[in-house]
Amino acid sequence: MEKPEHPEQQSTTEDPQQYSILREYFVTTIVCTIFALFVTTYMVHPMTVPTPSMEPTILVGDRLLIDKFTIRNGFRTGLPFTPHHTLERGDVVVFKFPKDPEVLYVKRIIGLPGETLEIRNKTVYIEGEPLDEPYKVHSDSYVYPNRGRFHQGSGDQRDNFGPITVPEDSYFAMGDNRDDSADSRYFGFLPRDHIVGRPLIVFWSYEDDADAYLRSSFPEILQLYAERIIFFFTRTRWSRTGHRVR
Repeated sequence: MEKPEHPEQQSTTEDPQQYSILREYFVTTIVCTIFALFVTTYMVHPMTVPTPSMEPTILVGDRLLIDKFTIRNGFRTGLPFTPHHTLERGDVVVFKFPKDPEVLYVKRIIGLPGETLEIRNKTVYIEGEPLDEPYKVHSDSYVYPNRGRFHQGSGDQRDNFGPITVPEDSYFAMGDNRDDSADSRYFGFLPRDHIVGRPLIVFWSYEDDADAYLRSSFPEILQLYAERIIFFFTRTRWSRTGHRVR
């Protein structure tokens, strides 16, 4: 006589294997990390501005979101149905410093490839015509005289410079704060392949001390971050949040 089958002996159909909570967190972390790396490498990237070379357009302590896609897309033929931007005079760009590619600079494009540029008594001339620059400021009224010589990188060319012709695939970049900017007058032409992108908006602006970017030791950096936490509400420039960079 056949014995009745016990319930625990009955065959059951296994459910599909489910991720454990730990595995779900791990996979989510990996996916988010890969996505964040992709976005910061090819799309947008945060940047802090430590010096006043672009004032008043960009202030010391501005945290910027950099568009890394549209300019690079414009350098090539451009992917179909995707945004691209062709560099023009007046564009503010972020680039790798030609003498140290690990360092990022932000300046304004002044001279385009093939153009002849000259600076006479603080005024920029393109092809012999004075350039209208409503964005620039001069913090020093003194004009260094034209010494009758020109040597790029010598330090004698702040107010009188050139004439020079900008090479192909290069640009002449300058800071808006003309008397306090290390730019193409000193480091030379900006190669196109050094350009990283262009600033879009200020996502946070904090009024750091003027020497904040010079602090390098561990205690100094620790003190700097402690100050930012303590004075977050009083030193944050709330009015600059979302400010577009032009």
